[in-house]
Amino acid sequence: MQGLHSISKGEREVIRQLVHSVLTRDMATFTPERFRDWIKAMDTSFRKVGLTLTFKINDRTVQFAIKQLRGGSGGGRVIYQFASSTHVKFDDNEVIPVTAGISGV
Repeated sequence: MQGLHSISKGEREVIRQLVHSVLTRDMATFTPERFRDWIKAMDTSFRKVGLTLTFKINDRTVQFAIKQLRGGSGGGRVIYQFASSTHVKFDDNEVIPVTAGISGV
């Protein structure tokens, strides 16, 4: 997790929890429903510290990107990104991310 020295301790902690969770969990054990619930819970933790967690399933590999939220615009710069090292057993179209509005971050 090099390059994260310029962000807050709270931001580093939620990123560390995500990376640890992905490294210790076999992503292939997820069903689309379990993955959706897990990613939603992780995103809630990220939003509490002003970050947003996005993901993309490409060629059955989950790619994560973490962005800083700026003034509720939903944009922001990517501060960290990585891909899971194990493959998920569902197809790209089985999990559809839903972007909720961001207010007052």
